[in-house]
Amino acid sequence: METAAPNPLVSVVILTWNSEEFIALCLESLSRQTYPNHEIIVVDNASRDNTVRKLKACAHSSLVARLIVNEKNLGCAGGNNVGWRASSGDIVIFLNPDTVVTKTWMENLSAALLADREAVIAGCRIHYPNSHRIQHAGGILYPNGMSRHVGSGEEDQGQYDQLRQVDYVTGAAIGVKRDFLENAGGFDEDYFPAYFEETDLCYKARKQGKRVLYVPQALLYHYESPGLSRSSPQFYALYYKMRIRFVMKNYSLLEILTKFLPFEIRWMLFEPLAKGFRLRQLRAYWQGIKFPLFHRR
Repeated sequence: METAAPNPLVSVVILTWNSEEFIALCLESLSRQTYPNHEIIVVDNASRDNTVRKLKACAHSSLVARLIVNEKNLGCAGGNNVGWRASSGDIVIFLNPDTVVTKTWMENLSAALLADREAVIAGCRIHYPNSHRIQHAGGILYPNGMSRHVGSGEEDQGQYDQLRQVDYVTGAAIGVKRDFLENAGGFDEDYFPAYFEETDLCYKARKQGKRVLYVPQALLYHYESPGLSRSSPQFYALYYKMRIRFVMKNYSLLEILTKFLPFEIRWMLFEPLAKGFRLRQLRAYWQGIKFPLFHRR
């Protein structure tokens, strides 16, 4: 009987966009990984700064196995799809360029996926830079499609040290088994330019009876930049739009009526975070409803 290789190839896909400030730090941290069998593939999403020039220098030094430069910005889902389809690993880890990973990060994330036949996606413990303050310890998905990072803003005192199943994990650092990626067709590129593409993939996995894991031993630091500020009106506009798109894609009419609407009405009426964004959310409803009516692949 044939046995699996003890250290199957892991492909790390990094999607860059105007990432010159961070990419060297990210790659330098990857160069110190304890996991012996990996490749790094970088896809640039039409950066307008010096990202590509810096990446070409790294490629020449063998830090990057392959560099792909997109002629136009394909969004997060599209750019990552280009990357994993150009990779060869049994496990593909999608990593944001504004991250610094710890030495055993890849080893621990891969081990969790390899140890569980039913687990197809795994995410990480993420801290804010140079701190013990938690940014992500797994994700919660509410009945109206709202999402929340577990532990966000808390000091890490070991309260999230247990590996466990979660609703979703953030796309800042997400490991996926290749066979599941192939069966799922990768990330849904309708989530353009960003947000909810990883939530959608995790939701699809759980609907198939597979597991999505939070792996606390896989630690990294995330700068959350560049891109939209999470306190900006532009961020909320895009987030709400993609949330409704996620609901319209994945929920049946019965689920919309019995699961989404009751929770959404309570949220809109009583949630302090909804104050000041209700009109923007109403626009998102219309955008979400018209998308499946008028969109053609």
